[in-house]
Amino acid sequence: MERPLGRPREVERVLGERGTGEGSAREALAERLRELREGSGRTYASLARRIGVSGSTLHRYCTGQTVPAEFAPVERLARLCGRSGEEREALHRLWLRADAERVERQEAWMTGSLAAAVGEDAEAGAAPGTVTETGADAAVRRSRDTATGTQALSGSVPPAAAAVHRDEDSSAYAGGPPAHAPRSRSVRRWVQALAVCAVAALALVLVAASAGPSRQQQRPERQPPVARPAAPPFTWTSDDHVWKYGCGHTYLVGGPPAAVPPPPAEADAESWATALGAVHAGETGVRITLQGTDERAVVLEALRIRVVERREPAEGRVHRMSSGCGGALTPRMFDVDLDVARPVARSVPGNDTGEPIPVVSFPYRVSASDPEVFLVTGRAARCDCDWVAELRWSSGGRSGTVRIDDGGRPFRTSGAPGRPVHDYDFVTRRWVAEP
Repeated sequence: MERPLGRPREVERVLGERGTGEGSAREALAERLRELREGSGRTYASLARRIGVSGSTLHRYCTGQTVPAEFAPVERLARLCGRSGEEREALHRLWLRADAERVERQEAWMTGSLAAAVGEDAEAGAAPGTVTETGADAAVRRSRDTATGTQALSGSVPPAAAAVHRDEDSSAYAGGPPAHAPRSRSVRRWVQALAVCAVAALALVLVAASAGPSRQQQRPERQPPVARPAAPPFTWTSDDHVWKYGCGHTYLVGGPPAAVPPPPAEADAESWATALGAVHAGETGVRITLQGTDERAVVLEALRIRVVERREPAEGRVHRMSSGCGGALTPRMFDVDLDVARPVARSVPGNDTGEPIPVVSFPYRVSASDPEVFLVTGRAARCDCDWVAELRWSSGGRSGTVRIDDGGRPFRTSGAPGRPVHDYDFVTRRWVAEP
């Protein structure tokens, strides 16, 4: 979605009332979401079911505890509540400011946590009496090393210039003639080197020309180009950091627990896991949001799962993210056993704070005014699996298959047999191994 330019009057009004301090955009966004929810006359649970989040997650959005990681649920809520295009545009600009503040806070927090952990490790690992390099000394050394490397790459200082040749014999020159060598001798040697290179290049050209016809004779006939399929008449997004009940999840993280920052909120899980190189442990919850590009119905015929690579379970320690749970997830749910040879997306019923959600029965329909949200949970116990989802569709005499993945990369889920498990102690502010 393209981000419109300028700032609507609605956003100017809200931000003018709230000011420009830290968190102002988040609070303003939360206030607008509360107005939408209260004006609809519906409960958190009923609204959350339609926009593809849990009731507790929608409550956190409306109270300003967290900012949606993407604009899609905000837009679906505004559409559901009958808001105009101008009002949705104002909401989008407000969300952009709130999301920028969230990212800035997350980056500052990650930087401070990692720097503190690294500083503690450095102090613990320094031997008594050891002279350590200060930050200023390291900066000077890096500046000097960078300058030396730049000169060597640019050719102003030959690679062998560090060695001082006392012998005046020109046969000792390895990195080009030194400054004190006679000019005529220097020119002569460089010309000889260029001549050798030219002869070698000519020989390679002749060899390639002589071998070319035989390789061309073995080359198969050129096949006609295959036309690429047209773009599907719907859009989709995926989020593979969906936690069970909005709070329960586990990651495999390498390195010592002291270097792992505290568990983030679900909305910040992707940046937290990416910074640490963390891998989903045991299961990966992928939320898939689908919406038609116009009012024509698109029939979703089948959902298939394909494992593209299997490995032994990844190394690392299990870090649990449990920090108090809310209501159950509301999207239509599929469960996948990645350990079997041919995984199948099996439909399972959902639950929203006690209200059952029926099993999805394909085929299913989506359009611009009727989006759909699926939750696909891939589980693994004996493999480190890379996998993708393939969605078969048809509309208006056209059909095709869309590959759903993580921004061009497959999703990844690893078993964690026998790996040590850690929970975060918020009192002592450190990760503690499970007894």
